[in-house]
Amino acid sequence: MVEYILGNYLVETGRITNEQLAETLKKQDSVRVKLGLIAVAEGMMTLAQTEEVNRLQAVMDKRFGDIAVSKGYLTDDQIGKLLKKQGDAYMTFIQTLVDSKYLTMIEVDNLLESFRIAKGFSNSEIDAIKSDQVERIVPLYIPEAGKKYTEIITVAVRTLIRLLDRHVYVGNAQMVHAFPAEGQVSQAMVGTDGIISCLSELDGALLKLACTFGQEEFTSLDMDALDAAGETLNCINGLYASAESRNGNFLELMPPDYDDVTSKAKNIICRIPIYVGNQGLYFTVADLI
Repeated sequence: MVEYILGNYLVETGRITNEQLAETLKKQDSVRVKLGLIAVAEGMMTLAQTEEVNRLQAVMDKRFGDIAVSKGYLTDDQIGKLLKKQGDAYMTFIQTLVDSKYLTMIEVDNLLESFRIAKGFSNSEIDAIKSDQVERIVPLYIPEAGKKYTEIITVAVRTLIRLLDRHVYVGNAQMVHAFPAEGQVSQAMVGTDGIISCLSELDGALLKLACTFGQEEFTSLDMDALDAAGETLNCINGLYASAESRNGNFLELMPPDYDDVTSKAKNIICRIPIYVGNQGLYFTVADLI
């Protein structure tokens, strides 16, 4: 998720192109993050210190960490922490950008701060984005009026990552009073705190989801495709309802249908875009009448 959030920001600001972002994402699965880059990103070493250690590595048969410890730049405990971060999604993305020469280390150093200022995030919210943890990132994109739906939205995103593509990410949620009925499947969950959720097309991701889950090459969102999407929605809601039952809120899942979700929503509707690459769909949730 973090790779698309920061990658799209870099494209928006003209730092890299869409083609360079696509190439970076393609490469990053095979990248092993260098300890020096992580040490700088974590504030444990300066850029000058890592460059010095890299120069010494060129003439000494020693690992980066061993040299850094001998120079007094890092402790053994810090080395252990850095090694644990080598598989970190944020670090892998940054390392790939640097290796591809799309960004310099100095530019990397300024990236998060410029992103934080541009998006109005706090330092703790930036840490949440760097973590690449769905449950920490999703709440940042939900307005206060929609916070009550954070858990089911988080379940939806996690499910789509598992079923569709690990490079799933979200946009800003909005609170709306109406929602078009075309190209959508909804499902009511009846109970004391009953809600209705919905998957609908934005620009291609719902059709992609239907093809993936239905294991069929649908060319349009016909009823067969929407049935496949409905099975995915049923999975999402089933997981959410199971979790809610453990908290004493018992919800009965109704069969998915294709009615206008607005007609069954009690009040305002929370609608969040979920993206898979350059394609998106909407996940919508509201209290049930």
